[in-house]
Amino acid sequence: MAHAFRLEHVSKSFSRGKETLPALSDISLEIPSNSFFGIVGTSGAGKSTLLRLLNLLERPDSGDIYFQDQPLANLRGAALRRYLSRVATIFQHFNLFHSQTVLENIEFPLSVRGVGRTARRRKALELLELVGLQGKEKAYPSQLSGGQKQRVGIARALVADAEVLLCDEATSALDSETTLVILDLLLQLKQQLNLTIVLITHSWDVVRYAADSVTLIQSGRIVEAGKVRDLLHDADSYLGRQLLPAPDLGHAPRPGWVRYDLILPDIRAQGSFLSDAAQRLDLASAVVSGGVERLGGVDAARFKVDFDFRDKPSSLMHSLSSILREKSIVLGKVTET
Repeated sequence: MAHAFRLEHVSKSFSRGKETLPALSDISLEIPSNSFFGIVGTSGAGKSTLLRLLNLLERPDSGDIYFQDQPLANLRGAALRRYLSRVATIFQHFNLFHSQTVLENIEFPLSVRGVGRTARRRKALELLELVGLQGKEKAYPSQLSGGQKQRVGIARALVADAEVLLCDEATSALDSETTLVILDLLLQLKQQLNLTIVLITHSWDVVRYAADSVTLIQSGRIVEAGKVRDLLHDADSYLGRQLLPAPDLGHAPRPGWVRYDLILPDIRAQGSFLSDAAQRLDLASAVVSGGVERLGGVDAARFKVDFDFRDKPSSLMHSLSSILREKSIVLGKVTET
């Protein structure tokens, strides 16, 4: 698989007085091309530092960073400018020029590259339509909502035909409804323009909604990373449990019943397992908790299901396990009374 970025043993620290504060420690990470890659972690985990290494606002103390298998360490001058035209960034607080119109804001990256007025105006209008802001050409940022400002930021980032969009907490300043609208726009643009999107966030909801790959960073270190579908297929994955949590019911199953924690990575293909168990095994069941989440563009589910094994042979548990495997259902904890 081709990778947009590859990081090998990357570390970064900052000085504060006589102290040296580690921000990232021995980070090794692969970000697939054309993925929507979510990097999740709490404040101070090192997410923003990692993003600033990718857009070269910071340089690592040690380790290597590659973009499409080309090392970034020695990029300077024209080579650096070419790289930065391919890798764009949008920000939490939009970073728009308040004295310029929407169209002028979008044109700005082309203006500093010396693109002629007619060509940059044509390209800016094209991006304006792509992000759904037709009719706002002459508006100023102060006249826009938060979601509209972020649309301008996205259009400005992509106006020079960037291949990668780095999103620095791009939805954190927005309400929940607008966040989903912006995420839908990013997903649409990813498909239309064949983009790689790298989004850092503290929100699990954002990652669940949009990302097809995800990494968790804590205290400057990678805890776990992978494709969402692979994480869901691993019952022991911490990230998988965070993406698709199972509530603790606080009570045991009834005597003779056995509780199964079941993960359905694609409920459309797996949703008939209870009726299959009932028909093939004459096995009663009851869903005691669960829910459906849209993860990586697929509806996934996690259920806790009690099965009635009273007066049933022990071999029936093996038969049930076979049905679950047939359906590619991931089996978590099994609780017996």
